[in-house]
Amino acid sequence: MIKTLQTVMRQDKEKFRVPRSVQQMIPIKRIWPSGIFMAGNNKYSKTYQFADINFALASNEDKEIMMDQYADMLNSLEICATSKLTICNRRRNRQDFERNVLLPMKEDGMDEYRKECNEVLLDKAIGSCGMLQEKFLTVSIQKKNVEEAKRFFGRIEPELFSHFNRLGSSCQALDATERLRSLHDFYRAGEQEYFRFDYRETVRKGHDFRDYICPDSYENGADHFRMGSRYGRVLFLKEYASFIKDKMIADLTSLDRDMMLSIDMIPVPTDEAVREVERRLLGVETNITNWQRRQNANQNFSATVPYDMELQREEAKEFMEDLTTRDQRMIFSVMTLVHTADTKEQLDEDTEALMSIARVNLCQLGILRYQQLDGLNTVLPLGLRKINALRTMTTESLAVFIPFRVQEIFDSKGLYMGENAMSHNLLMCDKSKLMNPNAFFLGVPGAGKSFLAKLMIVYLALSTEDDILVCDPEGEYGIIKELGGEQIDIYAGSNHYINAMDMEDGYGESEDPIADKSEFVLSLFEQLDKKGIRAKERSLIDRCVAAIYGDYEAGGELPTLIGLRNKLLAQPEPEARDLALELELFTSGSLDAFAHPTNVDTNNRMVVYNIQRLGKQLKTMGLLVITDAILNRVTRNWKQGKRTHIFIDEFHVVFENEISGVFFNSAWRRFRKRNAYPTALTQNVEFLLDSVLASTMLSNSEFVVMLNQAARDRQRLAELLNISSEQLGYITNSEQGCGLIKYGGTLVPFINRFPKGKIYEKITTKPEERNEKMVIHDTK
Repeated sequence: MIKTLQTVMRQDKEKFRVPRSVQQMIPIKRIWPSGIFMAGNNKYSKTYQFADINFALASNEDKEIMMDQYADMLNSLEICATSKLTICNRRRNRQDFERNVLLPMKEDGMDEYRKECNEVLLDKAIGSCGMLQEKFLTVSIQKKNVEEAKRFFGRIEPELFSHFNRLGSSCQALDATERLRSLHDFYRAGEQEYFRFDYRETVRKGHDFRDYICPDSYENGADHFRMGSRYGRVLFLKEYASFIKDKMIADLTSLDRDMMLSIDMIPVPTDEAVREVERRLLGVETNITNWQRRQNANQNFSATVPYDMELQREEAKEFMEDLTTRDQRMIFSVMTLVHTADTKEQLDEDTEALMSIARVNLCQLGILRYQQLDGLNTVLPLGLRKINALRTMTTESLAVFIPFRVQEIFDSKGLYMGENAMSHNLLMCDKSKLMNPNAFFLGVPGAGKSFLAKLMIVYLALSTEDDILVCDPEGEYGIIKELGGEQIDIYAGSNHYINAMDMEDGYGESEDPIADKSEFVLSLFEQLDKKGIRAKERSLIDRCVAAIYGDYEAGGELPTLIGLRNKLLAQPEPEARDLALELELFTSGSLDAFAHPTNVDTNNRMVVYNIQRLGKQLKTMGLLVITDAILNRVTRNWKQGKRTHIFIDEFHVVFENEISGVFFNSAWRRFRKRNAYPTALTQNVEFLLDSVLASTMLSNSEFVVMLNQAARDRQRLAELLNISSEQLGYITNSEQGCGLIKYGGTLVPFINRFPKGKIYEKITTKPEERNEKMVIHDTK
């Protein structure tokens, strides 16, 4: 036997003691706050949780790269240690779901909308499998004391984290409480909310930590066990196929049941492995030589070597080539799986389903007879191995059991964005967890951009106290008014006025707000006169702005553009009269929407600026005033510790204007530091990508929702965001509300089919549905 395997088996061997309580059934002897557990003969283990990646969505070339990188990670495992890869499926706890996902009632007149949202979330959660899948890697090592174990784990962690980062995943070490929680959730399924553990308090009171996680009872059977009121069974992979598909692990763990699947790995040093293969090859060659000698003795000189001997020779040579020329490693492994059910009948049905999945993949699962407790302690992420059904494998063959499938997005307190198109689990996104909260919604007309944005606004309005500002070029965000917000209609002749000279507390960025307002007024005049403003005119404007605010502080009238024009007319310089004349159209003329005192509630936490009827003559000034109002609202909220969400629909319309384009380009760079979340919606993706500023904004956005795209836009996006051909299929001729979400470094296909109801009626943009709604109201 190989020396490494002998050493591991000697370390795993321990005196058997009959457990006299459910606490003694758990083989952990000591724990430390850092997450190190001791079990067996001074065997220390530590568990790392890693995130999933989109393996199932990748192209064949990308899959090969991922498998090579995963094989590199397996090759990097320490020789002196054993490793266990664990995939844990557990059902989401209803209490946790209601606390972290459902919207709480506030008795503010909007609870009917909250109830509808909660019904949708519960319906989607029930419609999906409702399972939470966690992935762990447990490394165990035998050391003399815990200090040596700490040094060992501290040494291997940087390289381990680096390998997972290269895979596109993330990895973090679990502390003692987190490890105990994962065991508690298995031992006491359905009671996740009752877990309470404080390490210091437990030590102070002298309690046994196993009291906090153990089941109420445990009973062993010949081929199953009973834990509390639930039944369970441990299986192991008995027969392996010659060629195994990379989706076998995903198929086994796709069953809608609480289960754990573990793969134990014992790496062997290359020199030992080579000597072992040489020994086996020598034995095969000896058998072939003896067989040929016997044939020659029988005068059968033309006999060919039997097929089984020739096959053994080829396999041994191939194994040797893998070890010596392809940098692979010999690894002993065993795969175990435990699943639980409410009844024995359901358990038997689930066992048959799992065995059927294995048979489809040309493998065979076996039931452990009279070894259920040993099998249970093997499959749990404790770092122990009590089952010796070992199989000799190379790194490449073990990498086929790749644990990755598809990434999920389920942030606590996140916003509902639909469901995962592959797993059908809810997608809950919290942009505050990204590097920056900048967002783009992209898609052809009718793909569902505005509907999704309005749905986002509804959830934000109902679940947070954040401010929401909307720039609406099409007049379709009436939902803001329904939710208690303010709709400001801006056009020539409108009875809604916004005072361009308004200056609230905290205005601007410098310590002199009047100087900041003077800069804003100078920008207005620069747009009125394309020839530019000379130094003398700048001085006049600055003097008059300071004067009207000085008069206001002394008890005078509220500063307006009309007041500014009158102040200019009062100056002796002839240039002042020219400036006043330029301002006449926008003060006493037909375009006076920004010249009067504000008569709308701009302090409402939800404001929509409706610029649908804003003409060309007023557009530049209108966008300048709106962007000034947005910037100052963001600055004021930032100083008050409040978050601001900005939505700009038909982004190409406002980006075509030079002033607003420069403003939003700056916003995409600076708003993150001011706790503001800008979101742009546009159908003209090619227009964005042709603009250096706009393409930079898109590249700097961590949250991108891609709905159905035109052919040319798909290719440009694929190049910019590194989207595979398989992923492009989700934005090719896709249904309304379906596509891809780029969430940080994650690309997830999603489906958002929101059911019809009060909210749907308020936010739908389909002409036939809006017309039908108007007809119904008219008949009433």
